[in-house]
Amino acid sequence: MSAAYLFMFGSVLAVISILIVFKMFIDKVKRAPEDRNALQSKFFVGVAIAEVIPIILIVFGFIMSQPVALMGDLLLPAIIIILSMAFAPFFIFLQTKVDVTKETKGIVTTLAFIGVMLTLSLPIVSLIGLLLLLPK
Repeated sequence: MSAAYLFMFGSVLAVISILIVFKMFIDKVKRAPEDRNALQSKFFVGVAIAEVIPIILIVFGFIMSQPVALMGDLLLPAIIIILSMAFAPFFIFLQTKVDVTKETKGIVTTLAFIGVMLTLSLPIVSLIGLLLLLPK
């Protein structure tokens, strides 16, 4: 398997798994905002567990990285990574509009920004990995 596809699979897997963890977390915070601190620590543990396999895939991508012969070999992985990067903030900020009261609006918005940064971290690393694969 090409390193470009390892970067792509790692990014997509990271985004999907973190979004699932975020959705479960934000729903619990909307129901019980007073338990935010305990839920937040569980959220970060869940994100760490969700990122294990994507990080391994990206590390293998860097280990196997060799410049590609044609620029077109990087096109599909790059498009899929960019689409996943566009979908993540859309999904997260959509969660800030559903079932949010005035009292929980600030908490949910803050947690949404944390979620966006967590979901975009590995796709950004993967895009950098793709840049290293550009033909010379």
